[in-house]
Amino acid sequence: MASEKFSGTAKWLHWITALLVLVAILFSFGVIPPGFEGMPVDEKLQVLMVHSGNGIVVLLLTFYRIRYRRTHTPPAYPDSMPAWQKAASKWNVYGLYALLIYQPIIGMLHALTYVDGDVKPYGIFNLTGLAPSDAALTEVFHVMHAIGGLALSALLIVHVAAAMKHWLIDRDRVFQRMLPYGRV
Repeated sequence: MASEKFSGTAKWLHWITALLVLVAILFSFGVIPPGFEGMPVDEKLQVLMVHSGNGIVVLLLTFYRIRYRRTHTPPAYPDSMPAWQKAASKWNVYGLYALLIYQPIIGMLHALTYVDGDVKPYGIFNLTGLAPSDAALTEVFHVMHAIGGLALSALLIVHVAAAMKHWLIDRDRVFQRMLPYGRV
């Protein structure tokens, strides 16, 4: 019989990924720190150090999450949930996983060709030093990364809105089964 809640490992992988993605999104939209586009290059590189480091960790966590999910069946949706919502939920999760792979890879390709300085995830190694800098190519990857970021943000908004609907309107305990504490 399937569990009514996610395993502790699945919960922590979910919330760690969520936190890293939130920070990466806030950094990418210039919320943290404000005015990214107008910053001096050395300050931008400090922001990119955290943003790129988070991206690499998210990529590794996502590969692990996919592997983990293949061997740990998630809890079933409630019987009260319409079939179209179950299908939409599954496709949203698949889309999130795809973008959690796409975004860091495109981000790394962007960093490889970056022309304004060296991108060093968490200051550990130099991604930019692995390939020749190319302004035209970095612009292509920049646009691809921006489009992926908007798509990821849209899917996250749908994901959070659906979770809130289950918690506040449906009250069917779908939201609570992913909380890192308490019982379902």
